[in-house]
Amino acid sequence: MLKNDLHERTWFFDLEWVPDAAGARKLYGLSADVAELDAMQKLWENASGYNAEACPRPFVKYLFSRIVSIAFLSRNVVYRDGERVVDFAIHSLPKLPVDPAEMDEGYLISRFLHWIGEREPQLVGFNSLESDLQVLIQRGMVNDVTAPGFCRRPDAPWKGRDYFESRYGEWHFDICQRLSRYAMGPKLNELSVLCGFPGKLDTTGDQVVDLWLAGDIKKIVEYNQIDTLNTYMVWLRMAYFSGKLSEEDYLHEQEEFRAFLEVEAAKAEREHIGRFAEKWEY
Repeated sequence: MLKNDLHERTWFFDLEWVPDAAGARKLYGLSADVAELDAMQKLWENASGYNAEACPRPFVKYLFSRIVSIAFLSRNVVYRDGERVVDFAIHSLPKLPVDPAEMDEGYLISRFLHWIGEREPQLVGFNSLESDLQVLIQRGMVNDVTAPGFCRRPDAPWKGRDYFESRYGEWHFDICQRLSRYAMGPKLNELSVLCGFPGKLDTTGDQVVDLWLAGDIKKIVEYNQIDTLNTYMVWLRMAYFSGKLSEEDYLHEQEEFRAFLEVEAAKAEREHIGRFAEKWEY
């Protein structure tokens, strides 16, 4: 379970991606006027497990997965007048309201990895070592991104911050990996709901492609943000289970998080946060 003391700066992150239509046109020599859905179809048809009836949209390799949203919840421990306080903030690339100028995939990846390199938070995700991290790296290379701060590694894994190593440190903590590395691993939504947390609202992962094709980026970003909130809540339960938080601190942090959600819900473009808070009964 959790081995080290809790970090004072932690980001709970998640990505959303869709099949890369532009990449499919390059890979299969399709003409530029081929529709986006038709180009995606070519990727699905060449993916492992494709079946026109039973599995028309199989999992596409990370290399062919265009990142369309990156969201993260930051948790920072600060001290005000000698009192320990946990500050939260919700972020996304693109931001809400969505600016079309921010939708370039290279920009999304570059800004996120730059911030990580500058701020050096602990990263916490769900299936992020085997999934999100691989997508970031491969799509970063496709988009000619440079991320020296993010990629910096110590001489030995136990001597400093390392986002690529999980055996000796917890700078990148994958919740799913710690629960199970094999077929019986839970899904984030399943674990969240059984723990009494809100889980997903009205959007699921298999709807992201259709939302993208419909131009509903706002809905994708909202869904992405909700996953980061669930990731944090599952991590908090894990921290309590591991004895890294006393019962008093655990309950107090839940109260701080509830207050944060209420403040966020009152802001423009945050109706989904309000629905998340309403669904959380504790």
